[in-house]
Amino acid sequence: MDVIPNDNRKGTRNGGEGMNWVEYRIHSTHEGADAVSHMLTEQGSNGIVVEDANDRNERPKRSDEMGQPSVEHLPMEGVVLKAYFPESEQKGDAIRTALAEVQQRSDLDMGDLTVDTEVVKEEDWEEAWKTYYEPIQVSKNLIITPSWKNVQRGTEEVVVELDPGMAFGTGAHATTILCLQALEHIVHEGAIVIDVGTGSGVLSIAAAKFGAGSVRAYDADEVAVNVAKENMAINQVEDKVTVRKSNLFSDIEGKSDIIVANLLADIIIRMAPDVKAHLTARGFLLVSGIIEDKKTEVSKALEKEGFVVVETREQEDWTAILLQRGD
Repeated sequence: MDVIPNDNRKGTRNGGEGMNWVEYRIHSTHEGADAVSHMLTEQGSNGIVVEDANDRNERPKRSDEMGQPSVEHLPMEGVVLKAYFPESEQKGDAIRTALAEVQQRSDLDMGDLTVDTEVVKEEDWEEAWKTYYEPIQVSKNLIITPSWKNVQRGTEEVVVELDPGMAFGTGAHATTILCLQALEHIVHEGAIVIDVGTGSGVLSIAAAKFGAGSVRAYDADEVAVNVAKENMAINQVEDKVTVRKSNLFSDIEGKSDIIVANLLADIIIRMAPDVKAHLTARGFLLVSGIIEDKKTEVSKALEKEGFVVVETREQEDWTAILLQRGD
């Protein structure tokens, strides 16, 4: 199971009765999966769960996973993409119309694009994560683990504990792993870090534990903001990390030494003109959530704004790009 992050959803958590969500399941081909994912993002999905039939045989267990992931929920063929919307939004007709438009415009074999729905209670959704969320050895010195599991740790290891709840970002997706591995190398003692689209807060927590002096985490989703705050408390980094609501850079002030944004390619391109104003001279920008076909487009958009590509990291057809202010 992979999760493609974004930052748009509203909801409640631990402050009253949980709300109901509608899970929309769209069965596509591998070729058409990215177009469906993009459509769901445009519809306002906070994140997209990707269940790939290939993982039944090609990746029964990843080398960095410390437990055995379940594959029983995976489709027998193609890809199932899942998106969650509040039940009150009634997105069914809009999603089916958008799918039809995508299919008409595209030359790709996208399959039947069947849409199934199911009402999911917030507490049920949260519990579902525990079925296939195992500790992950991200690097030699970094472990990401669910807060309800105990892991043995070495004296030099950094351990990030997470309860993702209704926020996306468990540390398991390739886009997150790429960010974490890059952050481990660029975060210096006392660095100021901005995390755009923080989700569960995993990148902010890691940055704080890598030695950052101050981390400011932002998300457009109130649910994610609340979940991230809880995860800061679990990891005892509240003194270093502040979490606030902001749609990309709309409510962000001040500069930082490092900006990290694990979003999607089109969103990164859209925010490109706003990044430089929030980054110190020679500061680093780390972006991820980029499919292979979009990496050149993203690089060019950021280079146009005065950034220089330092390195690219790739895993499972996903790319993270590390850039630096060129002035």
